[in-house]
Amino acid sequence: MSDARLFTVRPLSKQARSDHKDAFRIYLSSSSLAALKLRAGDICSVNTPGGSPKTAVAWTAAENIQSTVVQTSRTFQDCYETKVGEKISINRAEDLLEGIDRVDITECSDVDRLTRYGGPIPPKEKDHWAFALRFPLSRCELVAVGLTFDVELIGQRRSFKVANIKTATRNPTNTLFRFTDSSEIKIDDEFDGVKEEAPSEIQVKPSGLGGLSRQIDSINESLADFNLVQKFRMPSFYEHSRGILLYGPKGTGKSALLHQIQAAGWKKTFSLGSSMFSRNISDAEAKVRNVFQEAVRCQPSAIIIDQLDFIAPKRASLDSQSLTSVLCECLDLAKSALVLVVAATRHPNDVDDTLRTPHRLAIEIEMQVPTAQDRAEILRAICGSSSRQLNEALIDMIAEKTHGYVGADLFALLQLVCRKARQRQSYQSRSRTRPCDVTSTPDPVAGVEHIEKNMAVDLVIEESDVMSALQETRPTAMREVFLETPRVRWTDIGGQHDIKRRLQKAVERPLKFPERMKRLNVKSKKGILLYGPPGCSKTLMVKALATEAGLNFLAVKGAEILSMYVGESERALREIFRKARSARPSIIFFDEIDAIASRRNSSHGGVNVLTTLLNEMDGIEELKNVLVIAATNKPDVIDPALMRPGRLDNILYIGPPDFDARKEILNIWFRKSVVHPEVDLEELAKLTDGYSGAEIVSICETAGDAALDEEEETGQQQDVKREHFRYALEQVQRQITDAVREEYAQWGKSAKSEPQASIK
Repeated sequence: MSDARLFTVRPLSKQARSDHKDAFRIYLSSSSLAALKLRAGDICSVNTPGGSPKTAVAWTAAENIQSTVVQTSRTFQDCYETKVGEKISINRAEDLLEGIDRVDITECSDVDRLTRYGGPIPPKEKDHWAFALRFPLSRCELVAVGLTFDVELIGQRRSFKVANIKTATRNPTNTLFRFTDSSEIKIDDEFDGVKEEAPSEIQVKPSGLGGLSRQIDSINESLADFNLVQKFRMPSFYEHSRGILLYGPKGTGKSALLHQIQAAGWKKTFSLGSSMFSRNISDAEAKVRNVFQEAVRCQPSAIIIDQLDFIAPKRASLDSQSLTSVLCECLDLAKSALVLVVAATRHPNDVDDTLRTPHRLAIEIEMQVPTAQDRAEILRAICGSSSRQLNEALIDMIAEKTHGYVGADLFALLQLVCRKARQRQSYQSRSRTRPCDVTSTPDPVAGVEHIEKNMAVDLVIEESDVMSALQETRPTAMREVFLETPRVRWTDIGGQHDIKRRLQKAVERPLKFPERMKRLNVKSKKGILLYGPPGCSKTLMVKALATEAGLNFLAVKGAEILSMYVGESERALREIFRKARSARPSIIFFDEIDAIASRRNSSHGGVNVLTTLLNEMDGIEELKNVLVIAATNKPDVIDPALMRPGRLDNILYIGPPDFDARKEILNIWFRKSVVHPEVDLEELAKLTDGYSGAEIVSICETAGDAALDEEEETGQQQDVKREHFRYALEQVQRQITDAVREEYAQWGKSAKSEPQASIK
């Protein structure tokens, strides 16, 4: 545009006509019209910087204005997206204006007005409204796409917008058209023509997102309803999807997927969040209505709502503010428009039920904790072009060892891995550096190192960096659980090899051989009950199982769950299972299970807690990849319902160690101490017959204390000798009597739980 033809847009000083007869006139001074070789009523072309030419009608301004100013109506500015103060150029147009064959009209009434009228125009009334629209359109001097006007009929005043204009010419050069007596009017609920700037296909791209292929496929299946070119003619009763609810634990990629949906190719997207709340709830409601109203005007469009549970919480948890009613109202009124609402929340049950209906947020997509394969995809997506520094072998290893990690956890883990690698390389670099010997001959390689010492080198990530970082991280779902991660190995436990093997099978088979189990129709174990005398390594066994398998571990003392407040114990128990599901595969270990699962006809109470435990184990929500292990010294007080099939039906007796097990326990302690050669390991193993594992360790520690006492008295270093063990055997008494062992044997028979018939 040349400087001589630039004009500054200014508003009209007078009120525009209600019939839009002057809507597309541009008012210039007489001198400007003469300079442009235009007369009042001539068709001209208006050009904005970076925009396509628009058609207007030149007119002489009724007042004295500057030669560099052009006055336009508000309708002109809205339809042609020009702003007051903007610079435009004006040229004479040669083409004649065409007549309209068909004009497509969409309703754009605001939410309040639609509420009063009961929604958009019913199909049976469209012909009446189309006839009523002929009068205002015929009164317009010219018509353009985007022109809006009001029409009153049968006591209703509705707003309409020109959505598309069809003429005899396929691609007309002008943007203004004449409405004639032969022009056809069509009122559309869902606009099916080609819209300006509207995308040809709306689709979520998986680029940059790993482990979400199933969720993306589900979303794209719903987005097919919003594409302007439809591949299938749907039946008359079909209604397109209007709302999607994403739910899942923190860090599973809900926000990332929302951003990807925003970039799917909509004409315009809108966002609603917790930040929109104000002190006055009516202000927030007005904001919601305005967003929906604007979304209807800019079809196809999307409205993104994050933290829906904060905006529209469940009614039982309502505080003072909630936008549930206005959201339901707007969703209902926008049901015929090409507007998709996508909301996200952690727990769907925290959202008001009125929003989770087939006509509102009908499609619910779970963002699950990723599997090992998903984690590998997420890691590859995070690494991107840096895969050379984190090779496939390391990626697979991290994916296998990060049970329960979500995308955000994996990202945080990789940051720590990089810091560990940098720390290791920096230390290695410093250790290789030596003071220069001035008498020696210069080393050419050292000279190169000196030249390049200030140059950045690629970070090399090794397995040791990954293992070190894994020791310091935990998945998000487990951070709320204040629990020391077990560091017990199978080698720390003497004997009990058969029990170890059975526990390993119960945990490892579902993770390593899921396809084999599915082929043979074998279901994974849900629950295991370990029973036996105190001190026989029941708790130690479970800790070693969690450590060796690399599973997330939640340990609970039965007595710690019980609360004096009504409902608190049940709530705590449900929360434990929720965390375990979020961090699966995981193990829940109930120590002293008898405290919360005693017989319902006993005096222990806790019936509601037991009922909650039973519901969590075999309720509506499947307990998948969560193993429940319970331990007790009092199996006779446990309610039989807890040991029925599908619950704690795998019952293992862990009794006092046999001869070989006692030798292993003693040998483990001997390796960590200084024992005199005179001490006969086998003799000591025979002398400790009937002792529990804990009692045997206590004997060793008492003998060590005796050696330490002698060392203090003599002032000389002492080994742990036979006499020290003899003293310890006198001090530590055997607590597991033959009568106690007989009681456990009798209970085992009554429960039909012979060890060989448990986990095989």
